Amino acid sequence: MAKKTASWINWIKAGVGLGLLAILFWSLDWRQFVHTLSTANFGFVAAALLAYTVGKVLTAIRWAMLARPPGFKNPLKEFVAFYYIGMFFNLFAPSTLGGDAGKVYYLTRERGDAGGGAETATRAVISILADRAIGMTVLFWIAAVALLAFPGYAELFPQAVRYATYISAVLPIAAYAAFPLVGRRLAKIRHSLAQKLHDMGNAYWRRPDVLAGAVLLSLAFHLIQVAIQVLIADALAFELPWSYALVFFPLVDVVAMLPVSISGIGIREGGYLFFLGRIGVAPERAIASSIVWLAIVVASGLVGGLVFVLYRERAQSISPS
Repeated sequence: MAKKTASWINWIKAGVGLGLLAILFWSLDWRQFVHTLSTANFGFVAAALLAYTVGKVLTAIRWAMLARPPGFKNPLKEFVAFYYIGMFFNLFAPSTLGGDAGKVYYLTRERGDAGGGAETATRAVISILADRAIGMTVLFWIAAVALLAFPGYAELFPQAVRYATYISAVLPIAAYAAFPLVGRRLAKIRHSLAQKLHDMGNAYWRRPDVLAGAVLLSLAFHLIQVAIQVLIADALAFELPWSYALVFFPLVDVVAMLPVSISGIGIREGGYLFFLGRIGVAPERAIASSIVWLAIVVASGLVGGLVFVLYRERAQSISPS
């Protein structure tokens, strides 16, 4: 029953995404759209792909840092390999959960624990959730600071968007500050899940150096992503100010994560159309930007496919016959 429900949910998500794409593409001037993509400057696109691929190494290092408190001591190269393999799996899964499941599988397989596979897998999931939480938090921080620093851009968006951004930026700070109180209550609950949440939260709360390092790495990666948006704009021959890229891309990235379509398809393109349209970018160029960005993500995932093949061959070569 659960599998049927999940299948129906995925079909609904696919329908939502394809429906949104159909509406967006229906309104385009196709000749102008094709011309925009066909005349894109490949040099800028190649630079953007290289920047994204290298930037993902930073996120793998961030994950490695956040996996240390739960007890994972794997070499850094393994975290980088598993992260890229997860990116490859994301290409074929209806959500990023497919890539996360791959990372949990490889990290758990490489770590034999007296606590058992289930406990190890739980700690691996915690490390991935912490990694995603840090990434999301920094996205909101960048957007909130940019909206405050450039009030002219802030006026382009509804108040609900601005306030939601500010609140989302403040909540993680409040949650971190409130953990001692929440942690004491969790410690009093005699349930294994509550105890695990307490232990894992306590592990991170006692390591502000790890959290600070993860935040800095996340900031560096997201600024690379912002730079990539400027490169894409240069490739498609329109001007995208750095100041506006700092506002629009974090918000688009967050919107694309909403679980209403498969891998953000349709939502992402609509976000580009809305946010770039605020500064007068033509719909054809806005949608083309989202297509180029998606192509960069897919190409980087294919690099993960190469890592997957090489890692599997290495594992087979060293396994006992």
